[in-house]
Amino acid sequence: MEIRTTHHTRNTISAFLFTLVAMLIPATSSSIEPPKEFSANYALEIFGTVLARARYTLEHTENGLSMTQSTRPAGLVALLRNDKIDVRSDMVISNGQILLVNYDYKHTGDDKDRDVSFKINWQPDQKQGLSGKASGIYEGQKVDIDLDKPVWDPLSIQVPIMIHTDKHLPTHEHGLFMKGEFKHYLFENLGSEKVKANGKQYNAIKIVGRETKRDRAMYVWLVPEFHNLPVKIEQWKEGELKSTVLLETVTFDNNGKNRTINLTDNPSDYE
Repeated sequence: MEIRTTHHTRNTISAFLFTLVAMLIPATSSSIEPPKEFSANYALEIFGTVLARARYTLEHTENGLSMTQSTRPAGLVALLRNDKIDVRSDMVISNGQILLVNYDYKHTGDDKDRDVSFKINWQPDQKQGLSGKASGIYEGQKVDIDLDKPVWDPLSIQVPIMIHTDKHLPTHEHGLFMKGEFKHYLFENLGSEKVKANGKQYNAIKIVGRETKRDRAMYVWLVPEFHNLPVKIEQWKEGELKSTVLLETVTFDNNGKNRTINLTDNPSDYE
């Protein structure tokens, strides 16, 4: 997300989209039960001040899943910038794997071309088991990348983590599309930890994701009671806390019946 005022603020907000979901667990089960459909609202805070808010949705489709994300500036930043970021990720479920097939990122209200769009054509490979090609555009530049394993974008990776968080899988490395290419990240399950929201404590599972070539880390708390949805995310750089992302409200769709959970005593207007 890149709604910018100062150098520090724009760098922090540009990391918001990634830090909300930058924690990946492999989705390679022989039988996959998709996460429940939901709509969730998050806030990005720096030193206790909200700079941006984002709404996430997950829906079931005929062949898999679809996620959307809409991010808008909040508070003082909203007076200075009118940027809008809208993202969509489409996935299919095939042979026990969740596969990303489409990603669209639209950034309006900015003076630079920051849009990203690519599709992945997957084919079975007798030698490697899976073969794909990602083709599209990244900030005006052509994307054409060969793939031999499942990959993710900063939005779609929330699906596998919700499915596999409570399985306590070992440390692993996976590809995530960042800055025009698929980069590698290490993720580790740190076990159970209490997390507090709106005066109530929840049992959470803590995940850490570390960039392999830089001193950056994202600590994420996911609550099984909320179907492993992230409720808190901290971004650290060179040993210092840079920003915090907090879940404010979430609505789950359970067989046509909605269940809404409010984790803040000051719910925001997302309309």
